[in-house]
Amino acid sequence: MVDDPKSTGEQPTNTIRQGVRWGQERRLEFIDYRLRWDGQINRSSLTDFFGISVPQASLDITEYSKLSPDNLKYDKRARTYRATYSYRPVYPSSSTERYLEDLIRVAVQPEVPYGSFLGWQPPVAAVPRLGRRLNADVVGEIIRAIRETGSVEVIYQSMTDPEGSERRLTPHALVHDGNRWHTRAYCHKRNQFRDFSLTRIKLARYVGPDEERASKDTDWNSVVDVILTAHPGLSPAKRRLIESDYSIENGEMHIKCRQALLFYLLFQLNLTNDQAGQKPEVIQLSLKNREEINSLL
Repeated sequence: MVDDPKSTGEQPTNTIRQGVRWGQERRLEFIDYRLRWDGQINRSSLTDFFGISVPQASLDITEYSKLSPDNLKYDKRARTYRATYSYRPVYPSSSTERYLEDLIRVAVQPEVPYGSFLGWQPPVAAVPRLGRRLNADVVGEIIRAIRETGSVEVIYQSMTDPEGSERRLTPHALVHDGNRWHTRAYCHKRNQFRDFSLTRIKLARYVGPDEERASKDTDWNSVVDVILTAHPGLSPAKRRLIESDYSIENGEMHIKCRQALLFYLLFQLNLTNDQAGQKPEVIQLSLKNREEINSLL
């Protein structure tokens, strides 16, 4: 079997015809996924997972073989279909990223299957994450305000105001910085757009419609080209290693990022000014256009 299209530069050979029922489409994805990651598929895999009949499972496998006849071969001795060495993924859902995400989700919350297609699974462990309090009522009011282009009155706590104070916000998006959830909102108290951590909104109450403001959020709507290189303080061999890790070609990598999210990106990459004093082996990457980026923070 070969790597998925994202890692090889190939595109999925997805030639799905219009008019196929979604139910069967989902089962065809399942066949593709199991062939990619289990190396095999049989009718009982489909009947057990989807609760369909054996004849329907046979029809699904036949339909999949029409889409990509070179992806599977029937093993008469084992009575199963096996992935061939010429296998190529038909669906994006068979990607390496999707498979590893499925493994992590099941490792963290085994009682919640997340609708994954996992069959056999290797042992997986994940570093524990600190949980953060999220109030469903608060999140619901924020979502309503975004959906209805409205405002919420909140009590917001911060390090400078730990007891919290009243604010009126007009949110227009949600943001995940890799650790916390925020809402991007216009603050009527400060008369500017800011990020507000959802865990620090103590109370939220929808107060009605407001004008459309998202188009006026310049930092949100501006996309910045972040240019990364292997840290120049590393030896040539170590730089080549880092370039291989991050698929850096021709010495640099370009990442598109909303201006409003630049600090979160730099923090994750260990590239903020406060982190600059660490050893090159710790930082690993370097910000080639740091002067431009700093002017935008």
